[in-house]
Amino acid sequence: MKHLLLLCFIILIPFFSFSQQSVNGLNMETKTFKSSSGKEIQGEVGSLVVPENRDNPNSEDIQIHFVRLKSTNPNPQAPMIYLEGGPGSSCTWQASNPRFLDGWLPFLELGDLILLDQRGTGAGTERVLYIWRKEIPDNVLVDPAVSRQHFENMGKAALAEFENRGIDLNGYTTVQNANDVDDLRKALGYEKISLLGFSYGTHLGQAYIKYHGENVENAVLIGVEGPNHTFKLPSVMDVQLGKISLLAGQDPNVNKEIPDLLALFQRVSKKLDEKPAVVEVRSPLDNSPMKVKVGSYGLKLMLRFDIGDASDLPVFPRLLYSIDQGDYSSLQWFVQKRFQGFYGIQGMAATMDAASGIAPSRKTRIEEDKQKSFFKDVVNPRLDLGWPSPDLGEGFRAPLLTNVRTLFMSGTLDFNTPPHQAEEVRWGYANSSHIIVKNAGHEQILTHPGAMPAIIRFLKGEEVDDVALFYPKLKFIPVKGDTKGLRHPSVK
Repeated sequence: MKHLLLLCFIILIPFFSFSQQSVNGLNMETKTFKSSSGKEIQGEVGSLVVPENRDNPNSEDIQIHFVRLKSTNPNPQAPMIYLEGGPGSSCTWQASNPRFLDGWLPFLELGDLILLDQRGTGAGTERVLYIWRKEIPDNVLVDPAVSRQHFENMGKAALAEFENRGIDLNGYTTVQNANDVDDLRKALGYEKISLLGFSYGTHLGQAYIKYHGENVENAVLIGVEGPNHTFKLPSVMDVQLGKISLLAGQDPNVNKEIPDLLALFQRVSKKLDEKPAVVEVRSPLDNSPMKVKVGSYGLKLMLRFDIGDASDLPVFPRLLYSIDQGDYSSLQWFVQKRFQGFYGIQGMAATMDAASGIAPSRKTRIEEDKQKSFFKDVVNPRLDLGWPSPDLGEGFRAPLLTNVRTLFMSGTLDFNTPPHQAEEVRWGYANSSHIIVKNAGHEQILTHPGAMPAIIRFLKGEEVDDVALFYPKLKFIPVKGDTKGLRHPSVK
């Protein structure tokens, strides 16, 4: 998920090689992958050597890793490169996961598919990952100042360790990331490529189009973060919570006990400020039990992390209602889910976001929003800590004008990348379509049953402006007692 300095677990892909190639820093080993439906797909597991910082003539080299799945089409079109979100998330593991591989099979009917682990992710994570092994203040989720101080301390320690490792963090920018994609294109011998980006991957995809657009045949951008959208607007989160409140007010599972969800949120926040909750979680380091205090700041932070995910939204009324009743079991689940973020810094993610930066006009808008927002302290967690990075500048953040054929996809319940961001970006795209999936959150856009067929149609050159996708209206979990068959892991 974006902007969260989470611990990253390195997923190493086991494979058996049958042949190996090594040319100009490109290494590939063949492998057969098997999907859950029993289909065998031929491909390669590979790596490419690139400079850690192209702006430094004395830069060390690093490796970026990828998996290429071979097309089943005898006359394939331009290959697709998948750009994962985060920044900081890996995707090459999906080729070795039979269920995930099944989801990629439709693309192979058109052309090759490359799953790319961006610099500093996957097998390269350990180079830019710092783990905090000291104690965490027990009120880190109560006082924003304590939280800030903790991350400043952790940041200083991380920077010192990265320097000792000889890491040049100035190389971890979206522009360098885009240049990696183009170096891989050239190394694999492709004249043209298509792009499929999700979340931060759309941010990277737009950078690739800006600097290498002549090499792009098609682009599909899902959950769109524009070049000036790294820093979120607090008012958007206020609107999101207000919209959830309106939806909950229409649901008989909750509206009798909670006639006004927004009023309940305000009441619960006041209670937690007066007397913070205490929850027991397991340490991400050694799984030992530890008690953590949670004030309104911590609650707002938990909501911030998941308020764009429609799989969590149905439990929000029950979460707030249970806290109001003095029951912190659901709150404990959310804190456990996110507490690992207080134990580490992913240098790639921190630097990528900081380098993309913010235009002065958007910074002014955010400061104005903060004057009246419930969420002024949590919407951009850790983005205002002064993490050292090069500023990619106003040229990078400027609107893009392009003829690249592009499909945008958004969800109406997505706080992270709301539909209006895609429309703002799309204004400069002369050849584009926008599919808005009704009732989809950030994670539910691509998983809609109609999303993949629409994308395939688009990649085949068809118009998709006639596509209308929707999920049923949200069903909220009853706030007490029987869940009526609705499930969420926070409800035991």
